[in-house]
Formats: sequence, structure tokens, C-alpha cells
Amino acid sequence: MQRSKSLQISQFRHLIFLLSKTHFSSSTKTLTHVKFPPSGDDPLYADVPKPQRDKSERKPYPTPMKELIRRAKEERELRKAQPCRVLEDPPDNGLLVPELVDVAHRVHRARASLLSGLARIVRVITIHRCRFCTEVHVGESGHGIRTCTGPKSGLRAGTHVWKRGRANDVVFFPKCFHLYDRVGRPRVLHGEMFSVPRIPAVLELCIQAGVDIEKFPAKRRTKPVYSIEGRIVDFEDFDGNEEEVNPVSLESHCDDPQETGKTENLGDDIREEEKSVKELSIETMESWFEMVSGVKRIMKKYKVWTCGYCQEVQVGPRGHKVRKCKATKHQMRDGMHAWQEATIDDIIGPNYVWHVPDSGRSVLDNSLKRYYGKAPAVVELCVQGGAAVPDQYKSMMRLDVVPPGRDEVDLVA
Repeated sequence: MQRSKSLQISQFRHLIFLLSKTHFSSSTKTLTHVKFPPSGDDPLYADVPKPQRDKSERKPYPTPMKELIRRAKEERELRKAQPCRVLEDPPDNGLLVPELVDVAHRVHRARASLLSGLARIVRVITIHRCRFCTEVHVGESGHGIRTCTGPKSGLRAGTHVWKRGRANDVVFFPKCFHLYDRVGRPRVLHGEMFSVPRIPAVLELCIQAGVDIEKFPAKRRTKPVYSIEGRIVDFEDFDGNEEEVNPVSLESHCDDPQETGKTENLGDDIREEEKSVKELSIETMESWFEMVSGVKRIMKKYKVWTCGYCQEVQVGPRGHKVRKCKATKHQMRDGMHAWQEATIDDIIGPNYVWHVPDSGRSVLDNSLKRYYGKAPAVVELCVQGGAAVPDQYKSMMRLDVVPPGRDEVDLVA
């Protein structure tokens, strides 16, 4: 009797298991037909950027490691099959990419227009910067969100100590070494760190792509170079002049406006002074998007490297050999940088800031930070100046979210 009772219990449990398994499989089958909106590919669903990663972690690789290994194997096999060959694809062969020369000039002009516009908008709209960290806020007064990670931030409970900011705090342009010959001498040695000038990486990218600047000359070739067992050999005969003939007709440009602090034409300054803040904000935002889109196109052909642990960047076929990395595990590398492929955020720091949903509200509340959005500082500055909100940043700025009052936080789920 007891044996038959235990047999019935086991059969009943087995029946329950089959029913639950069938229900789970049917529910998952129905969920597979549901099409959820993409979150990573579609810019309309871009979320607030993740907080700053731990400094001990390495930056993620833009290209998967398996793909990098496959490319290295193909290059090694090609080098064994043809030890001496002519490099045909620019810019690896020392020549310019013709379709990117005009793009480089547009990026150079857009950057100059962006810096000029930011310098004028900052006079009207206040910029604040923390004294102890890199946090920036656009508004009449600094926000009250406790996210400071600077020295003695624990004693202040993460509260920022604000000071008046400048136009240079809105967007960050990291500097790199200028290469006179990007193919013949692609690397800067440690002993040359003080003799080689350092310029913004965006400007160096434009120079290598075809922009001529008298203060920073670059070697222009008319014939491709050879690769002999992986080493670049140039058999082109020069007349001994430092300035070579450019294969593509290029218009001359003045020095970098950020370095000299002057614009090309004084009449343009007078006309821009007469513009309203709204018109200036619209033009500045257009210059920002033109610069970013142009840099993305150039980076598909011209290589840009960044350190996996610090903010150092280098434009060229390879990273430099200057031993000045002070990030995590730099002792194991003898101060050498851990070079990897760079992204657009490495060469143009967007500097995300909190979006102010109501310009009349003086301070953003720390208890309501989950309801606030973010945007690049340039976009936030231009939006407060009167420009329209770009479509790709509407979701990130959380314009469809209404922050509750301070006395309603506990009532919101």
C-alpha cells in the first residue's frame, strides 16, 4: 500500500514537471516573435552613457580580438609570399586618399568655427567646472548631484566645488605628436619627446589627410613606397627641398586658431559679433556635427591609436615609443603605452554633462538624478542657447521624462 502511494506521488510530480515545461516552452516561443526596438544600433534609443569605468580596467577593443588575430595572420602570410612588394592602397603607401582631402579641409574649418562659436556663447551662457574633478555643468549655477571623485571627495560626500569654466572645458581635444613623415618615420622615440611638437589629434589627422599648415609641415609623396619584409623603403628621388610637390592641389590654411587665438579674417569676427545667440548656437552645433562626421570618415582610412589605460592618443601607422604612461600596470610595461585602436570619443572628448530640463530650476537634486538625462557639453550649450534638440540625443537627454517633485520621490515606483 505504501509502495503504490509513493508511486502515485512520483507520477503526479512527473505530470506537474511536464505541464510546467510545456507552458515554459510555449511562452518562450511566443516571445521569440516579439520584435523589441533596438537599443545599441539605433541612435533614437541611445541611453545615458555609463559612468566612468574603473581606472584599473582596460578600455574595450572596438574590433574583436579574433578579428585582429585573423588580420595579423593574413599580413604575415602575405609577407612570406611576397617579401618585396609595392604598397598600392593609400595612405599606407605614403600617398593621400584623394576623396578625403576635401573632407579634411571641411573638418579643419568646422573645428575652427566650433572653437570660435564656443568662445562667444560662453560669454552669455555660464559654464561651471569642478575644482577637484573633470565634471562640467552648463547653467547659471552648479548642480547638486554628488558624483565628485576628486581628492577628499569622501569628506564632502561627493559634492562638487564649482568654479567658472571656459570654452576649453566644453570639448576636449587630446594632443599627440606631429609626424613629418608618417610612413618613413611612423614612430617618435623616447629621446625625441621634447623635440617633436605636440598638437591636437584632430589637427594632426587633418594634416595627414591633406591639410597644409605652414607651422607644421608634412612630407608629400608622388610615388608609392615599397615594403621589404615588413620594412618601408622609399626609392623616390627628391631634389633636396623640404617642401615637396603635393599630388593634390590644396588650399593654404593658417595656423591652428586654438594655438594662435586669432581668426583668419577680422571682418568675419565683426559679423559674428552681430549675430544673435540663437543663430550662433545653430551654426556651432552644425560645425560640431560636421566635424564629428568628417573625423569618422577619415578614421576609416587613417589609423588612430590610443592607450588602453590612459588618454594618450597618436595619429599614424603605429603608436609612439615615449615611456610616459602612469596608468595601471605601467611598471610591467616600463612606462610604455598599451596601444589599441581608437574610437571617436578618444580623439574628440564629448564631455557628457547633465541636461537641465528646466532652465528656471537653479540646482539639480541628487535624489532625482535617475530622472535626468545627459548630452555632450556642446549640444547642451547650444540647446540652452536656442538651437533645436538633435534627434539622436532626444532619448539620451530624456525629454519625455517628467522629474517628480522632491516630496513625490517616495511615491514614484
